[in-house]
Amino acid sequence: MTTKGKSDKDKRGVLVCISGKSQNELVKLRRDNTIFGREKADIIVSDAEVSATHCQIQCIEDSYHIFDMNSSNGTFVNGQRIVKAKLKEGDVIEIGKTVFRFALEDEKNVRHIPTLFSSTKKQDRSNSLVDTLIEKELKQAHKVHLEIIVQYGNGSRETIHLHQKVAYIGRASSFGHFDQDSEISRKHLMIKLNDTGEVFVEDQGSTNGAFLNGQRMTGMHRVQPTDEVRVGRCILRIIAKS
Repeated sequence: MTTKGKSDKDKRGVLVCISGKSQNELVKLRRDNTIFGREKADIIVSDAEVSATHCQIQCIEDSYHIFDMNSSNGTFVNGQRIVKAKLKEGDVIEIGKTVFRFALEDEKNVRHIPTLFSSTKKQDRSNSLVDTLIEKELKQAHKVHLEIIVQYGNGSRETIHLHQKVAYIGRASSFGHFDQDSEISRKHLMIKLNDTGEVFVEDQGSTNGAFLNGQRMTGMHRVQPTDEVRVGRCILRIIAKS
């Protein structure tokens, strides 16, 4: 049983595939967020019923939360379709025909488990190299972070700091109060930050569109700190901070 408090920091989320093409394979979740999907994801799941970008698991204050990313066939936890849910030990996650069981393990006991998901039988040395590259990427991501200044439709303001390279604005977001805006889709806008501090945004096929300085966006656009991005009734200013 997982203990609460400081010891949680020594725990790492792990998924074991209990049904699907890669049954019994293990995957170690990343410390920030891990995106699952058939094509555009950190974890590639070879399942025709899984969307290109299907769901993500985020570690928030040492707890793991799962968010559906407007997938076609839904994300299920313990048989219930969810938009977002907090994970606990033993929870069963189902995406398409692929089923995982969630567990929390001591960090020292899962160092050998890769942070990628595949059916290939590579040696541990290759997996260790992948882990090293991912940890290096995470360290770089913390050097530059996103600051999002939000003005909500009701006139209230909030400043959000995100220490991740890719974030999604929408009603399923784990941050902000975007779920209170009916004009915002569950996964509305992608924000991407590169290592040099450039910020890009892209509408994610939202119902009502995303607007950059009053113009409806198509494709990916670079944004400056003075630019205004509108989603639903919310105005965003997005800044890269070091």
